[in-house]
Amino acid sequence: MIRSRPVRSCLALSFCLVALNGCVVAAVGGAVGGGYALSRTGEPGPSAAEAAAGTDDAGIKDRIEARWLNADAALADGIEITVFRGRVLLTGTVPSQALHDTAVAQAWQVDGIEQVIDEIRIGEGEHFGSAAGDTWIETKLQATLALDGDVGSADYALRTVNGVVYVLGEARDQAELDRVLNHARNQADVRRVVSYVRVRSDAGAAPPAEAVTAPAPLPAPDLAPPPEPGPAIGRPVTITPLPPSG
Repeated sequence: MIRSRPVRSCLALSFCLVALNGCVVAAVGGAVGGGYALSRTGEPGPSAAEAAAGTDDAGIKDRIEARWLNADAALADGIEITVFRGRVLLTGTVPSQALHDTAVAQAWQVDGIEQVIDEIRIGEGEHFGSAAGDTWIETKLQATLALDGDVGSADYALRTVNGVVYVLGEARDQAELDRVLNHARNQADVRRVVSYVRVRSDAGAAPPAEAVTAPAPLPAPDLAPPPEPGPAIGRPVTITPLPPSG
């Protein structure tokens, strides 16, 4: 039995109930990229800009699927779309090179796309057992990221295919990216981790140096030796003799 996306979604929601005790599951992830955005209760929600980007990502995904259905219905059955802030990750399997080429070309025709990442394979599709294992990996990894206080889990989207974990997103700095990738590698049954994460350009940037005006230099001391004393020159003095006594 070849995997279908509705089956995968049902599996993921079931696994969430088992794995995410104490967490909140936001359904917006399923609409955008087939993944699941997780956050701990009490954490602040996404900013207005992030929410707008998520809405646009959902529209991008819908428009790609519509183009695929018009081109060939087999595309929607074999390939999954993950969209994160205008970047599109295509994963899955199609039976021919022609279908592969059509899928990628049609995706690029959609407005608002910054990048199309092609991870489509040609061959036989994923079977139910493998799909269940992939969904379980994704669910556990999402929970791990959500519970790591040093990771902004909303900045990442995950997709797992045949034990290969694809990570798409934006890291605040290299240290955060390293944590995310280590979490992914440490999940059971993960064969490989492929990162399409960007590190933000302002990460770790030093603050601009403040201009400092140097004080004016003090005048140099006068080290010239004092002049040699010359011969004393006196003024003429008039001496008046005293009168004789008596």
